[in-house]
Amino acid sequence: MTQSDLKSPPKLTDGMLLAAVATLGPFAANTYVPAFGDIERDFGVSAIAVQQSLSLYLLAFACASLLIGALSDAFGRRRVLIAATIIFALASIGCMFANSIEALYGWRFLMGLCASAGPVISQAIVRDQWQGVEAARILALIAILFGVGPCMAPIVGGELTVLFGWRFVFAFLAFFGALLSLIVIIFLRETLPEDRRTSFRPASTLMNYGKVLRNPAFVAEVLAHGFCFMGLIVYSAGAADFVIHVMKLRVDQFGLLMVPIVGVSMLGAWMGPSLMEKIGTRKLIFGGIALLIISGLAGALVEWIHPLTFPLLLLPPLLYNLAAAAIRPAINVMNLDYFPKNRGLAASVQQVSLTGAFGISSAVLVPLVMGESWKYCLVMLFSGIVMLLFWLIVEKKRDAYLPPEARAGALAAKG
Repeated sequence: MTQSDLKSPPKLTDGMLLAAVATLGPFAANTYVPAFGDIERDFGVSAIAVQQSLSLYLLAFACASLLIGALSDAFGRRRVLIAATIIFALASIGCMFANSIEALYGWRFLMGLCASAGPVISQAIVRDQWQGVEAARILALIAILFGVGPCMAPIVGGELTVLFGWRFVFAFLAFFGALLSLIVIIFLRETLPEDRRTSFRPASTLMNYGKVLRNPAFVAEVLAHGFCFMGLIVYSAGAADFVIHVMKLRVDQFGLLMVPIVGVSMLGAWMGPSLMEKIGTRKLIFGGIALLIISGLAGALVEWIHPLTFPLLLLPPLLYNLAAAAIRPAINVMNLDYFPKNRGLAASVQQVSLTGAFGISSAVLVPLVMGESWKYCLVMLFSGIVMLLFWLIVEKKRDAYLPPEARAGALAAKG
């Protein structure tokens, strides 16, 4: 991806490179989940104590997401990505050699700080170069792997844990981080020229955040996206419980949950941009929200009346994931239309919403729904309803708050 490629139609290699970068954070979040039992025994701690190492990772991810986009607006996308992936690899080595749960907490927190760079900066890079449906197509490919990351991670982690032990999971993550750093150094060219960069002085940065957070249409879109994500990510955050206690499967059978979810997510992301062209963005998003609500409501009712067994109990989350994957790329592009001069910062705020949804799922929702499939369905129902409420605000406010210079190429909510 060179400077001469900017503004040219996106290629598959562009999407693959950015998707690889974007998936680092979500992949690293869940890779060690199948090893929770082994970590409990090694450190002599409770399951909740180990679960909180994931919550700390997500907390760090969310906090760093607030700054990483602004850093890339000030210092360039490429430089920030390289630094983050190198430190991520070193923190993974620290986790590998941790000799207590407290040490694991510290290294996981550092991993989370660095892991936010990929998802945030990849969004900004896309909007530096493309707009409209072209941007949605690239973001759809990124969304596939962003969804594949937390879904496939437990499969990889389960196999590594069974074969080599839980510490080797972090050795693998260190290698993954180092490899991504090398890929960025060799293949990724800077997409934000120096004359388009912004100041990172505290006063200027705070002023930009204030401008972003005072935009009710943007905030409503970001929160809607977060709740949409919450309904699908609860199955990844609770994978250890859902696979072992709900599906009644073994540690090395996470694929029976994750592979179908990955499959429908890929299908939905592939369908989304084409549907956007055929029926318009507005119909796509409202139709998708309707399916989110239906999947949660029908799943909860059926499960409450007569509990399903595997594989039928996977039907509600599969429908939810299909609909969410179809609408998320369009929402992502729309969210970054508001601030053409601060796309990194806007991507940061959006990522905080997604990571916050993941963190709430891990720390709050999973302990509440453990062991009951119908309770997982209630999370999907709640997420879909709240998303609808926020999207109604978007419908009312978007046109008034979209800057004139962004309207020509923006994905209008009434499209």
